[in-house]
Amino acid sequence: MSAYLHVVHAELFKVLRKRRTYVLAGLWWGLLPALALIVGRLLHVNLAGGAFTADLGGIAEAVQTIASPFGLARIALVGPAYMSPTFYIIVVALLAALLIGEERGHAMWKTVLVAQPQRLAVMAGKVSVAMLVLGALMAGAALAGVLFGAFGTTFLPTDWSGAWSSLAGLFALQWAFSLAAVLFAFLMIFLFKNVALGVVTVFFLPGLLEGLYTLYRATVGFQPVNRLNVFFQAIQLQQRLEAAPQYFFTANLYAPARSPVTELMGALSTGGANVGADAFGQLLGSGITLPHAAAVMAGYALAFGLALFWRFARQDVD
Repeated sequence: MSAYLHVVHAELFKVLRKRRTYVLAGLWWGLLPALALIVGRLLHVNLAGGAFTADLGGIAEAVQTIASPFGLARIALVGPAYMSPTFYIIVVALLAALLIGEERGHAMWKTVLVAQPQRLAVMAGKVSVAMLVLGALMAGAALAGVLFGAFGTTFLPTDWSGAWSSLAGLFALQWAFSLAAVLFAFLMIFLFKNVALGVVTVFFLPGLLEGLYTLYRATVGFQPVNRLNVFFQAIQLQQRLEAAPQYFFTANLYAPARSPVTELMGALSTGGANVGADAFGQLLGSGITLPHAAAVMAGYALAFGLALFWRFARQDVD
């Protein structure tokens, strides 16, 4: 345990003195809520005084959704999940590049393992620091959203209402799900022995594999039986292959952050308010429940974790 704590202390010391940590914090804690607050202000000023004056209730509701303390805290969770690559995976990849890649880039692995020969403690400490820093960034983003929203209540028709406990639970789930992404990023950067190639792989490999599946399903498909898919039909894999999107890494990884939007799409689809809402909800992965996503991400974390620790314990490093 003391070896593990020493590693955590040393890695935190290193991470907190890197500029990238504060750049990420500035983007997430400052730029995102500031832009959302500006959008809420523009929405209130331009629409409330224009042709939509008769629908002030709807405008006030939209401003509350976007620029209230609860709304901005929710945007801090949801917004980063809809970038490409997502801000979550950018943070994870940069932390992995710092904690794993820089050791090789500066030829420091030998020094690290001489100072602390317990390899499992070294890797466990590095993974723990990545999760701690990610958790701190997420908590700071939520707090920044609340503070910006509190400031917005002074000049916008917003209040403090909202399902705060549910939002806190989604933040906690998204942080827990990110363990699989951290282990995946560590594994890729360690295996490729090249930080740039490892980071690119972390960004695009899951999406590439999922895109190839989607392309195959759209162009060849699983029905009717033809020469290309008869093998899958014969061994009764058709249903499993058709259900594969339910187990995609990205669809499950961001399920907590995307759930507020997918719930909205589901409500629109059920209520008939939008003809395309059902299709859009399917595109966002709204068919994936949080318990299902938790089980899938636990499986990914276990697989990536076993591969990472086994490889790190057995491979000679330089």
